[in-house]
Amino acid sequence: TYSNALIATIHFVILSTAFLCILPTGMMISLLRAYLSGVVTFIWLMYCCIMVTSNIVSYVLRYHHPKHDDADDTDNGEMTGRPVSIICTTVCSKMSCLCSRSSPEVCFKLPCSAIITLLLVVEGILLLIPVFASAPCYTSLNDGIIDEVFPNASSIAINPRPTAFSFGQYVLPGSFSLLGLGHDNNNADDPNNAVKTFKYKDGCVPECELDIHTPKGGEIPSSGYPYIFHIHGGAWDYGAKSAPTTPISYWLDRGYAFVSIQYRFPSQTPGGATIFEIMDDVSDAFTYVTDNGTEEGLDATRALFFGDSAGGQLACTVAYRLGVPEIRGVMNLYGATEAEYYVQSGGGGLDDLIRDKGLLPKDASDEEYAAASCSTYAASDSPPILTLHGTWDTIVPMFMNEYLHEVVDSFGVPNLLVKLPMAEHVFEVGFYSIGGQITVYAMERFVAARLL
Repeated sequence: TYSNALIATIHFVILSTAFLCILPTGMMISLLRAYLSGVVTFIWLMYCCIMVTSNIVSYVLRYHHPKHDDADDTDNGEMTGRPVSIICTTVCSKMSCLCSRSSPEVCFKLPCSAIITLLLVVEGILLLIPVFASAPCYTSLNDGIIDEVFPNASSIAINPRPTAFSFGQYVLPGSFSLLGLGHDNNNADDPNNAVKTFKYKDGCVPECELDIHTPKGGEIPSSGYPYIFHIHGGAWDYGAKSAPTTPISYWLDRGYAFVSIQYRFPSQTPGGATIFEIMDDVSDAFTYVTDNGTEEGLDATRALFFGDSAGGQLACTVAYRLGVPEIRGVMNLYGATEAEYYVQSGGGGLDDLIRDKGLLPKDASDEEYAAASCSTYAASDSPPILTLHGTWDTIVPMFMNEYLHEVVDSFGVPNLLVKLPMAEHVFEVGFYSIGGQITVYAMERFVAARLL
């Protein structure tokens, strides 16, 4: 009975996760799916391997072993007298059937082994659909599409991932590591992370501060460290600096510095705050780093803006609005970059969020929407941009960034939009998830192409 309950529980977990893999389920379930899909696929593979192996060994010992004795067979088909055969037969019978011995008639009416086999096939198909659906994406990356847009990106990248997706890393060890072996964002415990916090302006709630992370103990390059300028997401109203999904230490290990900023939140600011005030916070933070970063070992002439979701909108819009040569590129993860185009296309949910938070007035004009859109500031000398977006994003529709890249492309600016099939918002969580591997592969090459 206990073994039946365990087998039933295993199949319930596998099948539930398998269905999560193929359904557009929203961001929170998507986060759970990202962490579970790899480990559950590993469990499914181990289940199949154990069941198949036990069947084969049991069959060989039963019918082909030279010491086989028909008298050893019992009525229920189990073999006595040989421990290996007994163990394999028992494992096989338990994993291949959910019936209890007290009700053999159920097994007679429902061929249990066939049902379990069919269930495993269905589970495997569902679990592997996202892997195969993402194949065009990671295959195009492996074929060098990044190097076509940003020349020599792979050759100059420092210790890059060799492939955009590894199934082995997806199921093991990635299944058991949320952020990646050897990488985390626990700055206090990271021996390679020298972090300092600075206040770049007054009058913000929470405090307008920024963290400058540099490799600890290494010799500072004569020109200083090129740096990634990170703006966190969180619907412009929550989130925290220095907590990106790709670990900061990953970039430090490759010779980059990492700057992450905090901006004001409308819900915590007396009288609220508009999206333009938040954009000004980002601009002021960048000005502070440009003016003072050299003292902390940064190369103030080599910065790359990076943001996700709301942070993607801020990174792209502010970088393009500033239009300075010190900004060498923009990395945009599913950013809500095109407020004007979104509203013109009939979007409502994101527009309501922006208005409800007071980021834009209730009666905002077309000019105000345009001022909060990245494409408004696009020009022939705008920095190159890399965007990654999930085709199943239910929070920030992908058509916003498709439009952005059409505009940027019309100015002749190098750009690449990577579309991840069946991926939701925040698809890059889990260092070895499908989205996590693809994101790191693309970003590290783009960063190298623009900063090295």
